[in-house]
Amino acid sequence: EKKFELRVDRNTSPAEAARIALQQEQRARKYYEDCAAIMVNPAAKKMFEFLAEEEKKHEALIQKEIDNSFLQEM
Repeated sequence: EKKFELRVDRNTSPAEAARIALQQEQRARKYYEDCAAIMVNPAAKKMFEFLAEEEKKHEALIQKEIDNSFLQEM
């Protein structure tokens, strides 16, 4: 089993951490979308579609934080 790669450390800036988190959410969404696309079982397909939608929500939350941080720095 592949171990999750930790890409932050104690010196990672909040902006970089948010960018990394956003990338992880995007990868997870793509994974769930790909899984849903190949499912034959309707229940499994529905589950992966649901999970992909949840990742979209996470992406939106993180993007909002990134945008708010950018605006505060201006």
